[in-house]
Amino acid sequence: ITARTLGKPPTGQPNNFSSIPNITFITVEWSAPDLWKRNGIITHYSIEWGENGNLTTFNYPVTNPTFNTTDDQRYTFRGLKPNTEHIFNIAAVNINGTGPVLNGTSTTLEEVPGPVKNLMKTASTDNSVTISWDSPESSDGYNSVTYTINHGVLNTTGQAVTTEYTETEINGLGPGITYYVTVTAVTTGGNGKEEDLIFFTNEQAPIRSVDASTIKTIWNGNSLNISWEPLTLHEARGFPVYYIYLNDSSGPVKR
Repeated sequence: ITARTLGKPPTGQPNNFSSIPNITFITVEWSAPDLWKRNGIITHYSIEWGENGNLTTFNYPVTNPTFNTTDDQRYTFRGLKPNTEHIFNIAAVNINGTGPVLNGTSTTLEEVPGPVKNLMKTASTDNSVTISWDSPESSDGYNSVTYTINHGVLNTTGQAVTTEYTETEINGLGPGITYYVTVTAVTTGGNGKEEDLIFFTNEQAPIRSVDASTIKTIWNGNSLNISWEPLTLHEARGFPVYYIYLNDSSGPVKR
C-alpha cells in the first residue's frame, strides 16, 4: 500500500495590501504570500468584501499559476456608494485549503459637490467686504466641504484662499473699484461648479455723466424710444441706475 500525507494550506497571508479609491469604485492590489508559506501552488484567492455587516465572498483566480508566481494581483470593485468604507479580507488558496486572511479597508471618495447657493455681499467698508454663501445641497455623498475663494480687481488674476466656513472677509480693497469673487465647493471627489459675484466695497459718485453725443431718440407714434451708451463699471464706480427726465407742460418728469 502506498500512502501520501496530505499537504497543508498556505500558512502565510497575502502581502502588501493597497487600494486606489474613486467615487464609485475601488481598485485593490495585493501580492502572494511569502514563497515558503504557500505550501504549494496558489490557485486563487478567496475575497470577502463589502460594507461592514454586509459582506460577500467570491474567488479570484490566478492566471497561469505556478509555484513561483509572485505577480501582484489587482481587482476593481465597481458600483460602490460614494464616501463609504469597504472591508476587504483576502486569503490565498491552494489545493489543500485556504490560508490566513489579509485584512484591509478603503473608503470611496466623496461626491463632487454642487455649486454654492446665494453668494452675496453682506457687509462692507471702504476697504473691506464680507461675502457669504450657503452650502451646496446636502448629500450622503460627502461629509465635509471646503471652499476655495478667489478674488481680485475685475479682469485681473486674483488671490485664492481656502476656508471651511460659509463666510469670509476680504480686506485691503479700495472704494469705487470693481472687484470679483468666485467661490468653489471642494470635496475629496473634486471641485464643484464655480459661482461668481461682482462687487464694490462702498460705491462712489460716477467719474462722468452719460456722453450726450451717444443719446438717440426715436419717435414711434405716441411713444419715444431713448438709448445711450452706458458707463462702464469702472466709470460708474458702482452699479449705475439711470434716471430720465422728460419735459412736458407741467415741467420735468423723472422716469
